[in-house]
Amino acid sequence: MENQNSSGSSFMLRLAGFIIDKRNLIFLITLIMIIFSVFSKNWVEVENKLVFYLPSDSKTKEAVNLMKDEFTTYGNANCLVLNISENEAETLKKELEKIKGVKSVEFDDTDKHYKTGAALFTVVFIYDENDNRCLDTLDAVKKYLENYDFYVSTTLGDQTSKIIADEVSKIIVIVAVIVVAVLVFTSTTYAEVPVLLLTFVVAAILNKGSSFILGKISFVSNSVTTILQLALSLDYAVILGNRYKEEHKTLGIEEAAIVALSKAIPEIGASSLTTMGGLFAMLFMKFKLGPDMAINLMKAIIFALLSVFTVMPGLLVLFGPWMDKTKHKNFVPKISFIGKYDYITRFAVPPVFIVLVLVSFYFSNRCPYVY
Repeated sequence: MENQNSSGSSFMLRLAGFIIDKRNLIFLITLIMIIFSVFSKNWVEVENKLVFYLPSDSKTKEAVNLMKDEFTTYGNANCLVLNISENEAETLKKELEKIKGVKSVEFDDTDKHYKTGAALFTVVFIYDENDNRCLDTLDAVKKYLENYDFYVSTTLGDQTSKIIADEVSKIIVIVAVIVVAVLVFTSTTYAEVPVLLLTFVVAAILNKGSSFILGKISFVSNSVTTILQLALSLDYAVILGNRYKEEHKTLGIEEAAIVALSKAIPEIGASSLTTMGGLFAMLFMKFKLGPDMAINLMKAIIFALLSVFTVMPGLLVLFGPWMDKTKHKNFVPKISFIGKYDYITRFAVPPVFIVLVLVSFYFSNRCPYVY
């Protein structure tokens, strides 16, 4: 058993030593892959219709396909114009009907279309809702209304996916600020923060740029994978960083990076397998959005592992001197009182926890769901 452990440890040390020794080559290859990913991310085909992922024998999908075959659904948009009189609204209706591509404009003097100085126009286009000319006509309508205080609601142009993409862009900025703040607060050296961030950024860019090999991905996966990748994989970089700092107490920068990597590979690898196992189960979902997200997230974790195991060790060596110069006191307060409280209540907490689990299980089966 000792010989096996020694052999395994020796292999990990040789592998870690090779990665550290070839760090400049790894940096060059990574840079080339990043440049390629900047262009290849535009090749990703994004599917915006969730109906596409329904099983072929799904009644909903059969109904949607039948409707497409039997009926033509014209594109439409609801335009709400504020601070307008009823007479002005009637005139505006006639003007909107003259716009090229507009089939009809629905408006009357009932509360459904006019109320407290606000007029609601339902504009129907002459094109099928999947025809891109609907968007051109919609732009013409918006341009005509630009002198009014107006709002437009429509399902044209996959508005849901666009809204999610816009929201995710904002969320990524917020998450980045929070992550930097947390890393600075929990680190013991300021130069550790750019190492962790660069490791994640490399993984995120490479994962995003490689999605084109899947052929087509859902707009859900395309939008949220980066955030989920951060939540799932940033701890891998933290594990290696803490290992390095621990080994660097007695070893030099390069030696500490080698030993830390050799010890972290089995630990991080085992941690990632638990997550991968959960995602693997999603591959068996009949609703194919599940497998789509599972594949994208597993790919994200693989790139996170590659970034931590190949790029981060070189960054630790590169930033090592700066990490030594920018050490600061630990900002995390001591919370030993929690351990003392846990010890005192060790006999009372388990029964309470069991009761809470049973109650939660009871109510979870009565939770309403909205589809």
